[in-house]
This record gives sequence, structure tokens and C-alpha cells, in this order.
Amino acid sequence: MRSYWKLILSNTGFIILFWIFSLTVSAQENPYLFPIRPGQQNYLSGTMGELRGAHFHGGMDIKTGGVTGYKIYAAADGYVSRIKVEGGGYGNALYIAHPQLGTTTVYGHMLSFNEVLAEYVLQEQYSLKSFAVDLYPDRSEFSIKKGDIIGLAGNSGSSGGPHLHFEIRDEQQIPMNPLNFGFNEIKDNIAPAVQKIGLKTLTKDSRVDQQFGFFELTPSRLRDEYTLSKVVEVHGQIGIMLMGFDRLNEAANKNGFPHLTMTLDGKTIMDISIDKIPFSANRNLLCFRDYELSTRENKSFMKLYIDDGNELNIYNAHQNRGVITILDTMIHEVKIIAKDAHGNESVVKFRLKGSKPAPASITDFSSFKPFRQRVIDNTLVFMGNKAENNGYFAQVFANRMNYEISTSYYVNDYSVYLWDLRNGIPDSIELCGDMIYPDMEIMVPSNAEFKYYKDEFEVHFYTKTLFDTIYLKTDYMDELVDKREIFEIGEDVYPIYRNLKVVLKPRLSYKHKSKIAAYYTTDLKNFSYEGGAWKNGQFEFFTRTLGKYTLLPDTIAPEVRVVQQDRNHFKCFITDKLSGIKDFELKVNGEWVLMNYDPKNNYLWSEKLDKTKPFTGNLELKVRDNVNNEIFYQTTLK
Repeated sequence: MRSYWKLILSNTGFIILFWIFSLTVSAQENPYLFPIRPGQQNYLSGTMGELRGAHFHGGMDIKTGGVTGYKIYAAADGYVSRIKVEGGGYGNALYIAHPQLGTTTVYGHMLSFNEVLAEYVLQEQYSLKSFAVDLYPDRSEFSIKKGDIIGLAGNSGSSGGPHLHFEIRDEQQIPMNPLNFGFNEIKDNIAPAVQKIGLKTLTKDSRVDQQFGFFELTPSRLRDEYTLSKVVEVHGQIGIMLMGFDRLNEAANKNGFPHLTMTLDGKTIMDISIDKIPFSANRNLLCFRDYELSTRENKSFMKLYIDDGNELNIYNAHQNRGVITILDTMIHEVKIIAKDAHGNESVVKFRLKGSKPAPASITDFSSFKPFRQRVIDNTLVFMGNKAENNGYFAQVFANRMNYEISTSYYVNDYSVYLWDLRNGIPDSIELCGDMIYPDMEIMVPSNAEFKYYKDEFEVHFYTKTLFDTIYLKTDYMDELVDKREIFEIGEDVYPIYRNLKVVLKPRLSYKHKSKIAAYYTTDLKNFSYEGGAWKNGQFEFFTRTLGKYTLLPDTIAPEVRVVQQDRNHFKCFITDKLSGIKDFELKVNGEWVLMNYDPKNNYLWSEKLDKTKPFTGNLELKVRDNVNNEIFYQTTLK
């Protein structure tokens, strides 16, 4: 058996071991050793359950002072169960199984593994002729003792800066909150901060201050208690949201907090704990957070109600999915408790007053921003200038019929109308001679296979593509100046759970078909590679984002800029202007040589299998982009 522990223990080593042993004895309630500078105060840049791009953060990010090279200590006895190396993701990552605890600890974004593990990985990379490897050593291969140095902390993978990503996973490989184990290295006596309270109407007949839609309010703070100065008038089904963050002692980072509880008139209607999130459920974050507010305004509101399509198992208790329904005219007390992993709490208190909708009332909101039309869930909201249409009826043409609807309410000089889209999508709306044409064509149901055909493209939705029903608007534009056609497939305001398929039917001709790929764009200036392929004269690709797409040729090969080449090293930067780097390969005299890759910095550097063997003779580097343009860099080393 190859054992890791091959360190030569100096006097300092004995002192460290004794110190670690003493720490373990004094903190028997926590079976894990802190992996960075154990026994000393540490700081975190990320905590469990934070709302990241399309996933919950699955562990804690331990700061390393903005530098790489901190020693990483094994958190408990066990064996190496997995080693993964990749350019993105966790970069250099080590997994240690702890059979006696029934858990696995994960160490991500490492700079390097210890000598024994590094040699094993290097041999496997040369055997597989691949920089990226995913290895599962036999459990007898590398035994680990608590406190062993397993490597150095770094900045590999998709890390945004030097740190160690640390996880504790259960037997099903589900990440658990490491802070729940009581690491004394992390100090926190600061309660979460509450920034905004959001209230959203959930049906066409619901109101907040006599209006329909989403409304955000800023609470006042006195120590760790937040209040709203005004009583909010509501009616019908209302969803409550909260935006905030947590801070740890002596750290400026805005972290997440894992616990939220909401009561109505003293009765718990929602209790949330983000302490264990299976990777398979991670994408449900997109409907736990309000997706449209996130994409349009970069605001991260957490819903204190369970929205349609949300399959997260983070709700300890709830009543009516957390939806507040008020149909009376009484005062109701709402209380929200936001709590971090160390038990620090902030309390939010405000009052709701039941208020029947009053269509004829005119309210004055200085922050009101008029708009022509907007879709909110299943409701089309449209408005007209009250002076022009006198606040009378609107004619809605839908289902080959004419519906006459009255004003729902007034705001300042505008009359607002509401139409339930489940009754049909209007072809047009007449508002006192002024015509409105809704920005949608079709309702796409969730949990069903659905195909939408147009002359310019087809969109295929699968059973699990959508979280909830969406209302799709599409368009086609032919930009003759740039010789580019734009295919608009909805708008990125709806979260997508699994891939949908897009089949484009180009009208323009393309010379270099093998170099064509689909690209996503928001501004028609910047383009993100999506891939795809031609099939029977049409172009197919899969995506999880609605929006604008185009087909672009990429006929330019990647670029290589060499920064060092000698008998011991080859280092360079590689870049590609459009489709991006697909792969690369270095050979010296026909023999494959490992090139480590840091895609954040577009950096490649060689690592020999035999350190004593110099690079001599013919050196050839091949770099290929995603549409298979290649560049060959050749030189002769002496």
C-alpha cells in the first residue's frame, strides 16, 4: 500500500502534531480539523447556500490572504476516493472518504497535491495523454490521517481568486453546511443584514397598495430589528420575498445565510434551511430566487413561498406553500427571522392591512414608471393615458372573439388593465382607437413536450425543459449590413431547467459551413459560443437560455504567444477570438508532453514525466478552437 504519510518529522513537526492533537481533544464535538491554519482564526469569502449563478454554493470558501501556497490539512482519517483535474470547475480537486464518519471531504481550487499524490496524477495524465483527468484510486491506494498535508491552496479552475473551497458531504455525496460542525476558527457574532422586502401579487385579482405586480420596500433598522414604517394594503394571494446578506467578523464579504422563517399573526407559514442541497436539485435555485429580477435588474430576492416548478427540499414547514392570502379588512402581523449558521438573528416586522380592490381610486406613486405592456406570471398588464381614453373600456381581441374589459385601477395619469392569459393570448387590443399588439405569440406549457414551428426556425421543448408555463415571443431579423441574421427565441426572463432544442432555417447562404456555429448575444456586439451542427440544410443546437441567437463563421485559428522555451520548460499564452479553445497538444520529438492549462489566464505550461530528460529536437504545439481551426507552432530545441 502506498501511504501518503512520508513526511520527515522535525521538532517543529512534532510540535504541530501535538498542537493538532490537543485541539482535537479540546473540541471533541467536531470530528473535523479545519483544513487551513487549524487552531487559528480564519476568514471566509463564501458560505453554504449562497445564491450563485445557477446553483447554491455547496461548501465554504476559506480565504488565503490573496496568495496561493497555504498548506492544506486533511480534515479527518480516511482514504483518497477521487482526484479530479480540470481547467474549470474546482480545478485541482481532492476527495477524501471518511468511512468512520460516513462522509467525504472535498478540497477544491488547489495549487498542487502533495508529492505522492502529484506523482500518481502525473503518471495517470501521461497514461491517458490528457491534462483533464477524473481518477478513482482504490481505497487501499492512499490512506490519509487527520492532519496530513495533502497539498497547497491555490486558484485553479473557475476560482475568482486564491482560496480553498471546502465541503463535507454525506453518504449520498450531498454537501452539508461545514459551519454546522462548529469550527472555532471562524468567528461570527454579526446578524444578517436585510436590504429589501418584496411583495408580489400572485393572481390577477391580487393587489398591493391597490396595484398589481412586484413592489420592493426598504425597511428601517434599529440594531438587529427591521421594520416598515407604513402599513401595506394587500388583497388576495401575495408572495413575500427578501433580499439581504450576512457578514462574518473582520471580513467585508457579503455572504449568504441559510435559515429563513416567516410567521403571519404568530403562526409559522414558511421555514427554510439551506443546509443540504443535492447537486441534482441545484438548478432549482432559478425559481427559488426571482429570475426576472435577477436578469433584468441584478437583484437577488429570495422567495418565502414555493413557486410553481420548485422541487427543492429545503422547506422544514410551510402553510399553503408560503403564500399569504388575505381577503378581509383586518391588520395582520408579519415577522421574518433571518438566521446565519452561528445562530445570529435579524428580525423583520411589518403589518399588512386587508383592503378590497377599489378600481375607481386614483393613487399617487412618485416612483411609478409607466409602461405599455408587461407579462407578470399569467397576467398581461397594459395601460393607457387616462386623459386620452378617459379610463373607459379596452377591447381585447382573443380566441376570435371581442372582450370588453374595464380599468382595474389608476396610477397617477394612467389607467391600468389586467388580462388573464390563461383565457387566451390577445391578437390585439384597442384602447380608444390606439392599438396594442402583445409581445407574445404562444403559451408554452411546462411538464409537456411542445414544438413550435416558424418559417425561420423551430423550437422543441421537452417534458422537463421548463419550471413553469412561459409566454413566448419570437422574431427574425436580417441585418444586411453585417450579413447576419438574428433569431430571437423569447427573452431571458424565464428560467430554463433542462435543454431545449433550436432548429434554425437560415435564409442567408454560408460559405464556410464547417466553421459555422450558433452564438448567443444580448447586444449584437458580444457573442457567446453555443455550438451546434448542420443537419439536412438546417442548423441545430441545444441551449438553456432564451434570447437572441445568430450564426457566425470562425475561420481564424487560435493565437499562440510563447513566453519561455528551453530544455526544461515550455510556456505560452493561447487565445481565440470567437469560438474559444477546444483542445491542445504538445509533442517533443513525437512524444506527448503534459501541458497544464489555466483558462482564466489563457496560460499553458509544460510538466515533464521524467524531470531529468531535457527537451531537445523538434517541438510542436497544436491548438484547436471549437470549430476545428488549428494552429501549429514549431521550433527546434538544442
